[in-house]
Amino acid sequence: MVTQTADVLTDTENPSPRPAAYALAGPRGTGPPVRGVEVIASDLVKTYGATEALRLDRLNVAPGEAVGLVGNNGAGKTTLLRLVLDLIRPTAGSVTLDGMVVSQTTAWKPRVSAFLDPSFLIGYLRPGELFRLVGGSYGLSAAKADRCAEAYADFLGPTVAKPGVVVRDLSRGNAGKVGSVAALLCRPDLLVLDEPFANLDPGARIHLEGLLRAERERGATVLVSSHDLDNVVDVCTRVLVMADGRVVRDTPAEPGTLAELRAFFARGGRDA
Repeated sequence: MVTQTADVLTDTENPSPRPAAYALAGPRGTGPPVRGVEVIASDLVKTYGATEALRLDRLNVAPGEAVGLVGNNGAGKTTLLRLVLDLIRPTAGSVTLDGMVVSQTTAWKPRVSAFLDPSFLIGYLRPGELFRLVGGSYGLSAAKADRCAEAYADFLGPTVAKPGVVVRDLSRGNAGKVGSVAALLCRPDLLVLDEPFANLDPGARIHLEGLLRAERERGATVLVSSHDLDNVVDVCTRVLVMADGRVVRDTPAEPGTLAELRAFFARGGRDA
């Protein structure tokens, strides 16, 4: 049972308070709306030795925006996401989440969830055990985490649900689905995903598009990188094209955006 007092929800099965954004909702976004997190990068630079991996003078992502990062390998997409999550530290500049500098406080963490790569998974756990572990870190009881995960059963598919299957036994596609669901489980105010459509079959891609659109419609801020232009345009409200560590295009996701992006990359990532 979940009770709400002002801006705090308390799970009576596990009475640690958590922000109201974590009201449990089905994967179609049927829960109460939330205020997404504002993301600001200012004078952001990341270098590795003599190599400059990223340089952004200013990037603003408004609360509730769904922003897709596209670009060739080495463009700086993953570097940007890792800086947003304070997984790496900038050489210069800063990232703030709702005004909090991510490298100076952990107060933003209960509102944010992410899945970037298999290192976020624990291979010897069964998927359900992983969901309980992640849910527990956001204040969900094991029973509540189980019920939340069940809402994603159609997306996860029967292989993930087989008795005795552990994460390391799954294909890359199924492991990716587990990672995406672990990130979605807590209903974050900011959701960060790196290449979530990679290795998914067509049906799973379509299903994931729906799940991410539901998060956007719920009011969450979504940052997602992908090489799949059609998926990004279908899910996002804004697309950032990155090259050589910089944003070279910043465009709304509109009916003609996919054709423009295809033409852009067909020219080798250069404007005509």
